[in-house]
Amino acid sequence: MSTRYITLEWPWRVIDNSTNFRWDGTFSLPHGEFHAEWVPYQLEPAAPELRAGDVCTISIPPTRLYVGHYEKYDPPRNLGWIPAPTAGIFVVPPENADQEDAGCMLYLGGADPIRVYPVED
Repeated sequence: MSTRYITLEWPWRVIDNSTNFRWDGTFSLPHGEFHAEWVPYQLEPAAPELRAGDVCTISIPPTRLYVGHYEKYDPPRNLGWIPAPTAGIFVVPPENADQEDAGCMLYLGGADPIRVYPVED
């Protein structure tokens, strides 16, 4: 299975040059018909329509997800960007809830505009 990626300039974080971690200001998303990785993000317009330098919207539409695990970072976790996240949740689509590695880590408490709400079944 071949995985292709689209690399985006990530606008919500700032590179932290005071750390040994070297984040370059980008975020890569798998795309294409067949890819091994799952992420909750959607691009508008879709990846095949984008060219280098284009502007796009990236979002996580309202989605029901299984939380595989939760991590609290005290102090905030140093990942090479500021503001550093204060928590992380590993989310998995419900159809893959039994597959621990079939998800994506979302970092919370930093600048990424992610909102998480618990739902009742």
